[in-house]
Amino acid sequence: MYGKEYEQNTFPWYAPEYRGPVNRNQLVPDYLSLTPREIKAELEKSVIGQEEACRQMAIMMYQHLHGHRFVGLLAGPTGSGKSFLAENLEKLFPDVVYLRDVSNVTNEGWSGSKKVASLFRDVHHPYSYIGRIYPLIVLDECDKLFAPRINSGGENVSESIQSEFLSVIHGSDVEIKTENAKIQNINTRPMSFLFAGAFEKRARLIAEKESDSAFGFGAYTKNLQSYHRDLTMEDIAEAGCITELCGRIQKIVCLKKPEEGEFRRMLDIRGRGPVFELENEFNIRFELSEDKKDEMAHEAFESGLGIRGIKNRLRNYIDEAIWEDHTVHTIEVA
Repeated sequence: MYGKEYEQNTFPWYAPEYRGPVNRNQLVPDYLSLTPREIKAELEKSVIGQEEACRQMAIMMYQHLHGHRFVGLLAGPTGSGKSFLAENLEKLFPDVVYLRDVSNVTNEGWSGSKKVASLFRDVHHPYSYIGRIYPLIVLDECDKLFAPRINSGGENVSESIQSEFLSVIHGSDVEIKTENAKIQNINTRPMSFLFAGAFEKRARLIAEKESDSAFGFGAYTKNLQSYHRDLTMEDIAEAGCITELCGRIQKIVCLKKPEEGEFRRMLDIRGRGPVFELENEFNIRFELSEDKKDEMAHEAFESGLGIRGIKNRLRNYIDEAIWEDHTVHTIEVA
């Protein structure tokens, strides 16, 4: 292991011994030796063009690793890389960061299998976690959770679901069923939570409202684009987040909408970004023509699918190449 012996079954966080299936009760990654700058540098190996968001996430992650819980919110347009950033946190800190989709969570007693408590299934029990590094739960698609949902009786169901989340974030014992149908209690008080959402509708309404209005004959009118400014807590409340939950969110980290040139740069840089990530995952190498890179960057920007769109396109190339030759090592795309 890098020519170094590690004491007390402790491995460096980047060591291959800590990747893949291992007994977490026998290994302790040395997360606590990381600085915020080192965490940011690791995130930026995959996440390109979001320097400030990576910096803020590195600070939050550092604080969480050292026992200072936080509740944050990650906001930005579709395709800006919110989920991609969260996925990379999950990869860098396995069994610490858990990514959960909360768009279709329902109340207890209502139809649907996804409840607030079910989000903690397979989360490592904090009391048995060596080194007392507690879980950080990323609650993705939270804008859909916050959006008002009125039932036939006139009740805003979204508010009651958010109230359940409020209890969990404040700190409570959550009962979950394990794989062998046993009941397990998990205390959420030491956990950190990161909401993530696009808030597309709210950003569009803000742009319309704040566009310069014509005051008198011949006045100049400027049409602002969505996300022309960072979202504030007031904006999140207007999107449907209840006041009590807004009060728990300590910081909003806003991702900017990447320009077409930034998507193009992602495809050029070796050793970083979505191309590098898939090359590592599948042990292959891409050879993309300049025209193909231009086409993919333009499509990512115009469609609004961003990084996710690029990765999906690359995955399709991998699928087709494996079908033709399952031993393929280099994929050329003209």
